[in-house]
Amino acid sequence: MRASFLLNKFFLEEKIEKTSCSYHIVFIYIGKFLPKFQDINPSMKKIFHIIRDTEISSLLK
Repeated sequence: MRASFLLNKFFLEEKIEKTSCSYHIVFIYIGKFLPKFQDINPSMKKIFHIIRDTEISSLLK
């Protein structure tokens, strides 16, 4: 998860610079096996796209 986060965090960096906001994101994995990078990375990208495309006002509700 860490490698996927570090590779994809650029999706949020532009929004953070434009809005002068900060995000506190926590990922908790609850499972019985360790997933592979190839399984986690698409989900991480999807999460970052959702956060990037969501307006700040709707996140604060």
